[in-house]
Amino acid sequence: MKRDALFNMIEQQIRPWDVSNPAVLKLLHDLPRAGFLPASHQAFAYVDTELPLVIDGVDTGTQLLTPRVVARIVQAVDVQKNETVAQVGLGDGYMAALLARFAKTVTVYELNETILHFAQRNLNQHHVRNVNYELGDGLKLSTEKFDVLVLAGSVAHLTHTMKQRIHVGGRLFAIIGTAGAPTMHAVLVHRVGESDWTQEVLFETIAPALTQSDTRPTFVF
Repeated sequence: MKRDALFNMIEQQIRPWDVSNPAVLKLLHDLPRAGFLPASHQAFAYVDTELPLVIDGVDTGTQLLTPRVVARIVQAVDVQKNETVAQVGLGDGYMAALLARFAKTVTVYELNETILHFAQRNLNQHHVRNVNYELGDGLKLSTEKFDVLVLAGSVAHLTHTMKQRIHVGGRLFAIIGTAGAPTMHAVLVHRVGESDWTQEVLFETIAPALTQSDTRPTFVF
């Protein structure tokens, strides 16, 4: 039954949303989302809706991105085996696990210690070993640069400091918009030179704000 639900998610939600990369589609099949959710929500793992992250019966106030949005992000950033990735906002660890399968390393930043430990247990149980964990503000914690930076929640705007966190040739994914807006824009930023970036709008969506001190937040992913 669960495998049928997973297959239907991929064929009816993911593929129609312009996710066609064979490696991404295979990974979604090989690494089922249900294994990252609390037992109380596993029945909804393949439903096209945001889910609350409830840990040990306590609602953390975190909303998890839908599977189709996660898949679209992973396809868009197109991580290569020699690349370093940073993800700001950790949630259940599912997206970090997907990114880690393609990356050299993934560094995850999370402000909520309970969420960080929950996701870390999930990743360990799925034998994902190339992840580094940082408890704190991923937008200000360090000046380290990465090949790929994923902001796993919405921000009101992209600052110059955020864009500086990727190497030349690197990519930054973000959902830009404010609470109450009718829609937000998911964008992919490419750093094409030391002082030059390009920005492409990928799709429209709505996502809770990333809880980081740059963004006047309400949620963490």
